[in-house]
Amino acid sequence: MELSASMAAHGAPAERHVHRPEAEEILELRALTSTLNSLLVYGKAAHYNLTKPRLAAFSRLSERHRDLIAPFYTDHLAAIDQAIDINAEFLKLVARYGANEFEAPQDLREWEGATSLQLDQTRSSIKQIYRDWSAEGAAEREVCYGRVIRELNNLYSPETRSDVRVLVPGAGLGRLAYDIACEGYVSQGNEFSYHMLILSNFLLNHTTSESQFTIYPFVHSFSHTSTATNQLRAIRIPDKCPATFHTSTASNFSFTAGSFAEIYANIPDEADKWDVITTVFFLDTAHNVLEYIDVISQALKNSDRAGYWINFGPLLYHFEEEQNSSARDSRNDVDHEQDGISIELPLDYLISIVEKCGFVFEKLETGVKTTYAADERAMGNWVFDSVFWVARKIPTSFQASSLS
Repeated sequence: MELSASMAAHGAPAERHVHRPEAEEILELRALTSTLNSLLVYGKAAHYNLTKPRLAAFSRLSERHRDLIAPFYTDHLAAIDQAIDINAEFLKLVARYGANEFEAPQDLREWEGATSLQLDQTRSSIKQIYRDWSAEGAAEREVCYGRVIRELNNLYSPETRSDVRVLVPGAGLGRLAYDIACEGYVSQGNEFSYHMLILSNFLLNHTTSESQFTIYPFVHSFSHTSTATNQLRAIRIPDKCPATFHTSTASNFSFTAGSFAEIYANIPDEADKWDVITTVFFLDTAHNVLEYIDVISQALKNSDRAGYWINFGPLLYHFEEEQNSSARDSRNDVDHEQDGISIELPLDYLISIVEKCGFVFEKLETGVKTTYAADERAMGNWVFDSVFWVARKIPTSFQASSLS
């Protein structure tokens, strides 16, 4: 199995060379090195932002109040610091591999500084690793990934799967795309975020055994914590090691790096190519969800009984606040025409648009309860009412004849 088709430059698919303006390449390099830096300095930043201010707050308490919570509170913060150090060692290892794989400058002085947003993303990515690559995350994965894989397996018998091409946009840390490959399909993940690309590259290509690493995903939040032990519990990763997976089907798993719309709409050989596209927690990442629908339709095969779109997720539109405030920070992002745009459609209208764009729903479930990277032992979690559908693309020739 080809776990990574040489993760290419952000914005270009793997093993494909696209001419890029020099100014754009400079912005890409800044985005890459800033992300790598956020992994590298995670430990220092986490100590500074999490435990240091709490120790300062403890010192300002009255003597009576300090006596009430000591030594528990200071001992707990010391344990948090130790857990942060273990997370930091893992992320430093990831950063070192990422710098080599993505050909970052060897001189760290040439790296862009990490922004506060990227440091936040680094902390949240540790919880996403727990979600996608730990045994404890299996129940949450089953609600979404499990549904997708069951529907795939209902559509295709085992003996036909090696000829079925499945695309997974917004592949994140690569678990769904990997699991689909394990089922025997030709699977390709696509991802835009450097955090996800660097981490997925490490997890897919540089882990050598199950439970190889320990992380502490829950140390960054002190709210909704039922016990100190729960906040400090260790999670072993990965629960399934890609290095131990083998298949007789050559190169049935690949990954592309860059914008879904740019790669799969603008390159001719990506059109009319995919039997299935699966989107999980993805549609609401669009600046313009209508563009995503168009690209999905274009990329799917245009033949009878082929061309399925399997979707799962909520509608937490990622750029709504940016639209509301008209605030943009493009310092570390490539400037795209869509920046600053956010088209947010209610579910009922979105469903009608999908139908107008040439799809027929073969399955449609609403109100599917799900969480995302949630701590199952916490006192509170966000719960989404998600939508799940299996939609079949109507061949263009049939659409045209139906309209005439």
